[in-house]
Amino acid sequence: MPRGRLILAPAAALAAAIALATAPARASAPPPLSNPVFGFPLPGDYAAAVNARSAGLSLSDRWLGTSAYENPAAKLPVAFEVSPLFLRTSRQDLSSQNRDFDQTRGFVDLAGAELSFQARKLGLALYAWQPVLRLEEQAYSAGPLVAPAAVQQQDHQREVRAGGAISSGFGGLRVGVSAEWVHRDDSYETHERSGDPSAGDRVLTFSGDGFGVTGGVTYEKDPDKPWGRWVGAALRYGSELPVTGTLDERLTVSDTSFAFDATRASEWSGGASARVVVAPATRVVLGVSARSGAEWKGFDFKTTGGASWSVGLDWKDDELPWGARFGVGQEVNPGALEKKAGLLSVGFTYLMGDIVLDLGIMHRNLAREGFPHSADDRAVGSVRIPL
Repeated sequence: MPRGRLILAPAAALAAAIALATAPARASAPPPLSNPVFGFPLPGDYAAAVNARSAGLSLSDRWLGTSAYENPAAKLPVAFEVSPLFLRTSRQDLSSQNRDFDQTRGFVDLAGAELSFQARKLGLALYAWQPVLRLEEQAYSAGPLVAPAAVQQQDHQREVRAGGAISSGFGGLRVGVSAEWVHRDDSYETHERSGDPSAGDRVLTFSGDGFGVTGGVTYEKDPDKPWGRWVGAALRYGSELPVTGTLDERLTVSDTSFAFDATRASEWSGGASARVVVAPATRVVLGVSARSGAEWKGFDFKTTGGASWSVGLDWKDDELPWGARFGVGQEVNPGALEKKAGLLSVGFTYLMGDIVLDLGIMHRNLAREGFPHSADDRAVGSVRIPL
């Protein structure tokens, strides 16, 4: 190695170490989140489907009270329900800007699980689900660039909510409340091989805990008769969620590692859903949702308020063991990197005695300004077993 490089390499490492030691607390997103080239989807997220029924209706039943996940006023049978899923994200914004693009075909995970039972006149439910779940892994040749660069990256976003709900009915009216523990666990990695001195491996991870409280109400009037109605609404408060994390960089010029703290500010969210029987076997479901948005303190970014609407068609003849669903919708989140999303879904249900089997397939297109739409596709299956 030439003498000049022998001198410059330690000097660069020493300068980086001094800068790290004397720098104030970071007010901006640490790499790789601060690098738009990698296109990680933080800030911003869209709610996942809690089960196959909701996936098949494009989330139009989200606040109806057919489950206790988001409306604790749900009137539920004594049963256990579990909902595994298969998810695949197609990042067209990345593939359109790079060459030799390859990505993991999909991931198997869990949408949610719920145990519901009765205690005298009270309805009780224990549940756990993942309202935020996004898993991606890609490999590509960055470019077009003069210097070739081979890049591998992955991002895993996971938020788990687990809690309990209690409800009581007064004629056609039912009210309920729930409290839940919230756990966030994210990781973002880039592995770049090129002649650039800043190339190398960057691994960012963080996790933290908070809590949420939800109040809900439902109202039913002849819900299974023509023009019968079922309406539900809920409002949720999510507390501040402090996270701690580490950034580990193994670059050509130097190796660094440090810990950091950040906090996602508190947030309000809620909505309303309504179901109307338009024919003996046909039900139309409408849903609207809104959220206040939240600032990530310590990362210097935030999401603004967002809103969505969706409509679903639920068909099930009482004389047949099977039924079908369909749904469409639109979501807007102006402060997110993916500012809009469209929903299209189809679902099926089958009854085996008292056991209910459901399948919902939901397609969500994800719009980024100046890029082709990406896609988030999920197939959710649900099994509900009476107890």
